[in-house]
Amino acid sequence: MAGKIRVVIADDHGLFREMLRHIMRREGSVKIVGEAANGRQTIDVIIELKPDIVLLDSTMREMGGIEVLPIIREKNLKTKALMLTANRNETVIFKALKGGAKGYLSKDVSLSDLIKAIKAVHKGELWVERKLMARFFDKEATEEPKEEARARRPKMVLTPREKEILSILSTGCTNKEIAQALFISEKTVKSHLNSIFRKLNVTRRLQAILQAINRGLA
Repeated sequence: MAGKIRVVIADDHGLFREMLRHIMRREGSVKIVGEAANGRQTIDVIIELKPDIVLLDSTMREMGGIEVLPIIREKNLKTKALMLTANRNETVIFKALKGGAKGYLSKDVSLSDLIKAIKAVHKGELWVERKLMARFFDKEATEEPKEEARARRPKMVLTPREKEILSILSTGCTNKEIAQALFISEKTVKSHLNSIFRKLNVTRRLQAILQAINRGLA
């Protein structure tokens, strides 16, 4: 079992947990080490088993996955959260990623994509199912008047350095970590990020990451 990614399944549907555990037995790189049926159990199991990844449902009895995320962060637990849920609401996606989730998948995802997401998140990357992001951006486009959208559309002229920083940003790195990786100052990183935000017409890191995913820049 050495070298396998240790995973806990947190979902209040026992049949779903059993099904997922069964089909993932054939996957050589992942080992299911525990389960939880609600948010409180999830925290206890994470503390006890210290898994690499927790597959976290957004809505569970007693405490949902969104409420679990800040507790994982507050307790400084090393387990990375990958949301696996039927909830496709754009607001929930933003809350999850902003709350510390390292990925977001719908429950109808294929096993191969789930494994890819687990491996990516384990390596420190951010993984958001592309069809969920496509839904978000399609909705955003239809809700904004075409004339206003054209006026607000940024010029996509990112410099090579800005593309490099955006790519690193999408893995979840802090400004300090980006600076260390590129051997530049944090002040320079902030300056580049401000330029990126302006060109992408966003105001937050999360929005920039989602735009990068949608546009194939990360």
